[in-house]
Amino acid sequence: MSKREPKSESAISPRPNLVWRLFVLTGIPTMVVLSINDDAWARWEDTVGDAVPRERIRGLAIGTAAVHVTESAFVYRSARRSGVPKPGRWALATLVYGFPVLGRLRKAKRAAAV
Repeated sequence: MSKREPKSESAISPRPNLVWRLFVLTGIPTMVVLSINDDAWARWEDTVGDAVPRERIRGLAIGTAAVHVTESAFVYRSARRSGVPKPGRWALATLVYGFPVLGRLRKAKRAAAV
């Protein structure tokens, strides 16, 4: 078997795999809606119960936003310093999808260094 050639920097997308994207794009908005919408919370509580208090869900949503903003700033700076094309795109992907983009950025940085 021959070894595969490493991907070029342009071939590495900042987007993580589909399962992670679906998880993030459904989970985070759900937490936000449950945190701010009383009707949604009432329906959630009727269906699921009060196993997780609303304050905890609100705290998780705020914490997730804070972590994603911090990661995004780190990724922008790191991509820019290493010469990876379109650092803003990497930062935006990190803001939306979170930490899996960091691993993809590492691959892109290695590809850019070659």
